[in-house]
Amino acid sequence: MMRKHASPARSFRVGILGAGFISDLHIAALKTLPFVEVCSVCDQASGKAALTGERWNIPQVYSSLEEMLEKSSLDVIHILLPPDRHFEAALACLEAGVDVFLEKPLATSSEECDALLRTSARSGRRAGVNHNARYHPALERLKTAIRAWRFGRVQHVAAAINLPLRQLSQGQHDHWMFRSPGNIVLEQAPHPLSQIQLLVGNVESVSALASGRQLLNTGQPFYNTWQISMVCERGSAQCSLSFGGGFPVSTLQVTGEDAVAFVDLRTNRVQISEQTRFLEPVDHLLDGVRNGSAAMRQGAENFVNYGLSFLKLKASNDPFFAGIRASVRAFYEALREGSPLPVDLEQASAVITACERIVHSAGGERLNYTDISKEIAHAG
Repeated sequence: MMRKHASPARSFRVGILGAGFISDLHIAALKTLPFVEVCSVCDQASGKAALTGERWNIPQVYSSLEEMLEKSSLDVIHILLPPDRHFEAALACLEAGVDVFLEKPLATSSEECDALLRTSARSGRRAGVNHNARYHPALERLKTAIRAWRFGRVQHVAAAINLPLRQLSQGQHDHWMFRSPGNIVLEQAPHPLSQIQLLVGNVESVSALASGRQLLNTGQPFYNTWQISMVCERGSAQCSLSFGGGFPVSTLQVTGEDAVAFVDLRTNRVQISEQTRFLEPVDHLLDGVRNGSAAMRQGAENFVNYGLSFLKLKASNDPFFAGIRASVRAFYEALREGSPLPVDLEQASAVITACERIVHSAGGERLNYTDISKEIAHAG
């Protein structure tokens, strides 16, 4: 039975679909919202669902979405399944009259995104997507500076990611993100692409190169480096994605008319350089003092917050969890107020379209080609 949109005075009954590691973060975020009750958890591996239910005191445990939809009266379901199962699950929930909150990526193709948009419009139900990278604490500080007009117009964004990827190094190559060369883009690129979308708008055109080809133990080719240049609605952007390297990197460089920022998402620090009225040598000196002090202050704050959360004296302020917590809160506050969702189907669909353009520009289906004779000769 379809439930009416919630008013600010009402609470939400929520179900969790998928009891993997990310479910604990979503449930922890939901537990911070006094107007939300987590009623149900569902996973086809009934043992995982039961353990999650016991750990979080969730009363209803199911092994199928159909059963959860039939027996639980829910307002929202969080879809926390592998990406290739997002579409069918979201479709079933929307058609059953339940709002949904999906982990990124929204779906695995623009066709699936279009079908969800049509279903959402037809059913009158709403769907949000967890682009938690848009709520990273360091990015929140940058957004505050941009709103204060310290940058003027943002002109260019450069994102760089180097992710070691445990599944790659440990030979767990049956994971969804390795089943096709383009899957790694759908799995990992939505994080920087959602930040780029926030800062300079939707991607309009793409030029991309994929390199670092290697053969996985499944026989599937994998490309560990992607170099991407983009023209966006309100500026330009670049994105470098590398996987399997040693030192983890996650940074943004944001260039505006009046300032430039370097955002280190891994260490949760922001450095902003601006012009002043002084001569250039003095300006450079003041910039060094100002940013050196800011780096020390932010580093100390991060250390203190870690210590307090480790001692259970303060809620966890881990940047990844903080982003999820803020993303979840923003979604539910929009539902309560009947206002536009912070990341709706159209925005999330634009990110999927950008991923498809990246893969197509880098070679599309040709990336899947494997010349076994060359692999054998190389191995010999």
